[in-house]
Amino acid sequence: MDQPALAVIVPTFGRPAWVRRVLAEVLAQAPAATEVVVVDQSVPEDRADLRRWAADRPDARLTVLERDEPGLPAARNTGLVATTAPIVLFLDDDVTLDPGCVAAHLSAYGDPTVGGVVGRIREERLRSTAPSPTCRIGRDGRVHVGLDGDAPGEVDTLKGANMSFRRAALDDAGPFDESYRGTSLLEDADLSTRVRLAGWRLVYVPEAAVTHHHHPIGGARVDGAMETERWRFRNTGVFVARHRSAAAAVPALATFGAIALARAVRWRDPIAAPRLVRDWITGWVEGRRPPP
Repeated sequence: MDQPALAVIVPTFGRPAWVRRVLAEVLAQAPAATEVVVVDQSVPEDRADLRRWAADRPDARLTVLERDEPGLPAARNTGLVATTAPIVLFLDDDVTLDPGCVAAHLSAYGDPTVGGVVGRIREERLRSTAPSPTCRIGRDGRVHVGLDGDAPGEVDTLKGANMSFRRAALDDAGPFDESYRGTSLLEDADLSTRVRLAGWRLVYVPEAAVTHHHHPIGGARVDGAMETERWRFRNTGVFVARHRSAAAAVPALATFGAIALARAVRWRDPIAAPRLVRDWITGWVEGRRPPP
């Protein structure tokens, strides 16, 4: 194979049928000089299913890697180490690609100032929280996203379901921070923030479009609303500690304390609020330490 111009990395966990579809779509769109790496963290039965599928459709571009310990940032880092291409596209394992998605990512890097690209993401289960194009983390740690408009533009952060980076920007910013565990919320925003701090631009390209299905099984899902919120609070604490001043922790914690009280009322669970606040503080304390 010629020197690759593009690497496509797809972490997967517990979604063998979905990831097969994503890989088939990527291989149909990707240029000949492409590295396509799937990082499978699933149970042995699902891993065997994917290995059989790949063996039945041999393609020199495709590599299947396996990890025993699930973790989205670690899976992305595994894919990075295994590839060399100057442009790296990350896709979730439960998206459907529009025609031309891969080519649109590549074409954006004709501008040498661009360090990262987020494509259009049509969310099946989530609603936008801001006008498009927007992807940013507020001063209080809340997420503001709108990535389904026709107009291109600059954004503060990328979103992991459909994002790419120039490898030189990743070299400047460092790898994904594996401190973002559980649902891995904000691991994409964390790296994006470091890429921008290194002087690179992040842009929204609507032609690089996917539909994000949010399959309820597998991926970075956890069981139950409470566990999902606990990881949201914890990882937000990590992000605020990493990317905000120490003084910003007080208003951010106040905002999430109010959210915790609202959740406790909704769930009729009086201990939910102190547990969530404790998780936020735990994340903030961990985030004050240097990344591993």
